[in-house]
Amino acid sequence: MAFTKEQPKAGDTIMHCGHLVGRMHWFQYEQPLKFQRPDGSRGAASWFAACDRCFVRHGEQVMDYVRGDGTWTGATPAIEKVES
Repeated sequence: MAFTKEQPKAGDTIMHCGHLVGRMHWFQYEQPLKFQRPDGSRGAASWFAACDRCFVRHGEQVMDYVRGDGTWTGATPAIEKVES
């Protein structure tokens, strides 16, 4: 299994669809996306992860289905290299 050169680093904020299981589709943004949580606090994230089901179901609009954010921990690579 090969991994991409770019990976989330410990402490990075990751936005996600809420289903952190199975195959994930990862997106990295050049400029962090700013967002506001339901409690009014704000954050910024350069990474978004969507499960395969959400990605297939919502396609290019998958970002409209962000359900949460979290802080990446550890240093183990997670994003596999996919052949085009």
